[in-house]
Amino acid sequence: MPHRATPATPARPVLVVGPTFLDVVMSGLSHATAPGEEQWVEDCALMPGGAANQAVALARLGLPTGLCTYLGADPAGRLVRDMLESEGIGLSGARTAPRQSVTVSLALDGDRAMTTCGSDAAPGLPAGAPAPAALVAGLGAVRAGGETIARWRAEATPTAVFADAAWDPTGRWSADDLAPLEVADVFTPNETEALHYTRADSAAEAARLLAERVPVVVVTRGRDGVIACAGGDPFALPALEVPVVDTTGAGDAFTAGLVWARLHGLGLRAAVSLASATAAATLGRPGGSLNAPALVQVAALVRATPLPDGFDAEFLDLIGDGAIPDAPTKT
Repeated sequence: MPHRATPATPARPVLVVGPTFLDVVMSGLSHATAPGEEQWVEDCALMPGGAANQAVALARLGLPTGLCTYLGADPAGRLVRDMLESEGIGLSGARTAPRQSVTVSLALDGDRAMTTCGSDAAPGLPAGAPAPAALVAGLGAVRAGGETIARWRAEATPTAVFADAAWDPTGRWSADDLAPLEVADVFTPNETEALHYTRADSAAEAARLLAERVPVVVVTRGRDGVIACAGGDPFALPALEVPVVDTTGAGDAFTAGLVWARLHGLGLRAAVSLASATAAATLGRPGGSLNAPALVQVAALVRATPLPDGFDAEFLDLIGDGAIPDAPTKT
């Protein structure tokens, strides 16, 4: 492909809305710790988590990013604020809470178990704020901010809305929860969420059903890759085969890569491929936002990794790092 200049960074920021946590990630466990046992591990990481995972990942990909969240007035909250500001993330939409929510994550066997103290609440969208280039938020926040989002989408260049789902502790998985998709452009549930909401028998069927409500659906499936649908037949993209140390924040990095790709005009397959590579680049070390990659790191991983069938590396031409040789396509 001929080389093209990297598109200009969007003049307006991306706004992320959601709860933020101080994440304490322990990795290298040999087994699940039993009651009364103390297990020493080889590594530990401390970082902002929750919605901050997405904000940091977006900022490291080079997008101007703001975060609408609660940050604690306690020492843990001040630490999180300092780390976010060091990443260049705008916090004008942040509000102060008495205590910072904290999550302890134990990475084991390629997955993690988490214990959290605090709240998953997030403030409403900033009143009178200018329209961002994109909004990244859960369905609840999209519903709560409906009036503001409608104003943003009436702009000459409408705000692109990337909506996510969350686990429903009530077990109802009501179709009413999906009403905010009326103002969304992209919906990124994981496989469990998609199957519960649609009562479908497969991720592909769930993606097809959800695509009747929103223009683009991307169902994430962890190590099994993704299923994407934009109104036609869904397509599957396998995950890149990379060593997995900790999956914390991989889904958030995936969303960040997808936002970058869509804002830079990439088609769905290329956008999902970039998102998958961005997520894969976080898996080799413990921690979520701590391991969010820059674009050149994503490019280096793709050029050094055998690529699965159907992977579209068009984005490498946008990133423009030709110093690293291309990797072979997986057969």
